[in-house]
Amino acid sequence: MNKIIKNKFKLAQRKILLLLRGRVLHRDRFGLSYWLWTETRAMGRRESEPGTDDTGVLEQLKRVYTILNHTDNGLISVDVGAYIGIISLAMSHFGPLKHSIHSFEADELNYSKLKDNVYYSKSSSITIHKTAVANYVGSSNFTRYQDPGNNHLGLEINPSDVLAGVYKVPVTTLDFFINQIGVDRIDVLKIDVEGFDFEVLKGASQLLKEKRIKVIVVETPVTPELRKEMNQFLISNEFKTAYIVRNSTELTSVSESMFHQSDKTPLNMLAVQPNMANILGIS
Repeated sequence: MNKIIKNKFKLAQRKILLLLRGRVLHRDRFGLSYWLWTETRAMGRRESEPGTDDTGVLEQLKRVYTILNHTDNGLISVDVGAYIGIISLAMSHFGPLKHSIHSFEADELNYSKLKDNVYYSKSSSITIHKTAVANYVGSSNFTRYQDPGNNHLGLEINPSDVLAGVYKVPVTTLDFFINQIGVDRIDVLKIDVEGFDFEVLKGASQLLKEKRIKVIVVETPVTPELRKEMNQFLISNEFKTAYIVRNSTELTSVSESMFHQSDKTPLNMLAVQPNMANILGIS
C-alpha cells in the first residue's frame, strides 16, 4: 500500500512540474537522465522505464556495445531520426569513452528538445545535425503532426493524426555524410524515421556493399511486402537479422508468423554481421 501511495505522489509531482515547466526530468533504470515534455507522452510511462515505446532496443544496444567496446580504435555510432535523443544518450552511456555519435533530427521542434537533452547530459561524444537522411542529397518537404513522434520526410501519409505543417528540410545520405566527415565506417546505426527507413538504408549502399556497417537497428516496416523486402535486402548484404521483442531482452526470428504471433508487435529489427550473430544468439 505504501508503494502505491508513493507512486501516486510521484505522479502528482510530475503533473505539477509539467503544468509549471512544460517538462519533467526523467531518470530510468538504464542510468539515463533526460527531459520529457507533455507532447512526448511524458505521463504515459511506468516507473523507472525510459521515455520510449521500446526498452527492447536499449537492451540490445547494451549487449551490442558490450561486444564492441573491446576495440582500441574507438566507435562511430549514428542515430537517424533521433527525436528527443534517448537512443543517442544510450549510445553514449553504453559505449566507450572514445566514441563519436552523430544524431540526425530534421524537425526543428524535436531538434530543440534533442539539443536540450544532449546539453543536459554533458556528453561530448554526441554531435547533432538538423538534417534528414534518405537515399538522395538535396532538400525535401517534411511533414509535422500534432504528435511530434510521427513527423516524417515527404508529404502527409498519416491522415489519422492532426497535421501541423509542411516545410522544407535539407537531406543527405549516409554514404555522402560518412565521406564528408572523413571516417571509414559506422559501428552502430539506428534508424527510426516513420516509414522512410528503407530509403535511409538505400542511401548507405556503398557502406553496405563494402561491409562498413557492423550493426543496424531499424524500425519494422508496416506492410508484409516491405518487411520481406527489407529483410531480404539486409540478408543480401550478408547481415543476420532478428526482431527485437518489445520491452524485453529477447530476440525472435524475422518471419510473418513471428510478427503476428508476438504478444507485442515487434517495432524494430536488429541486423548484425555474421561474426556477432552467434554471440547475440541470432541464427
